Amino acid sequence: MSIKRIEIVRAHINLVSPFRTSFGTEVDRDLLYVHVIGDDEEGWGECVAMAAPLYSSEYVDGCEEVIKRYLIPLVTPTMTAHEFVIAAASIRGNFMAKAAVEAALLDYQLRCTRLSLAGFLGATQTRVASGVSVGIQPDIDTLLGVVEGYRKDGYVRIKLKIEPGFDIDRVRAVRQAFGDEMLLQVDANAAYTVDDAAHLARLDEFNLLLIEQPLPEEDIVGHV
Repeated sequence: MSIKRIEIVRAHINLVSPFRTSFGTEVDRDLLYVHVIGDDEEGWGECVAMAAPLYSSEYVDGCEEVIKRYLIPLVTPTMTAHEFVIAAASIRGNFMAKAAVEAALLDYQLRCTRLSLAGFLGATQTRVASGVSVGIQPDIDTLLGVVEGYRKDGYVRIKLKIEPGFDIDRVRAVRQAFGDEMLLQVDANAAYTVDDAAHLARLDEFNLLLIEQPLPEEDIVGHV
């Protein structure tokens, strides 16, 4: 296992349909990949950062700069993903950028050793139940149609994006339409404040798996 070089690959895609969350509507994505190239194998890692620092302080152009200037220079020809994590600890934050490099190194490492990711993680089954994230829809009827389509596609867990004014009634409609047995959760993408606690508590009646990121990530006191 000997790494020869690491490349950064950029791409752009249009989404199949607009995806709306509490911080805006996406119609396309700017993508960043890390490509590790060795003698006989290669590895790929994708950076999950968005184009603008709206959801997170990290954004795709910034991640590219961090990866080029600070992370790739840390990589040695025989470095494993775990060794990279230790070496990159000296770089503050930038977790999305770090994860892209780590994933590429791990992919390369596993390909070289002919070990699947499932085997590396110690998986005990060959299939897992898959879920899907459903963006904020213009009305309840459209939302129910989108969820029904995903259910027919085989998704067993539904995550609804919510924001003030697009929450209680929509979650109630989905729960009533598809029953208590469906795995259901919501994701607010930091659209609420601690002052909305009583309002969010109304979601308890719908037996949700969880309420994801109701408050801004830096609001430590509010989360307590």
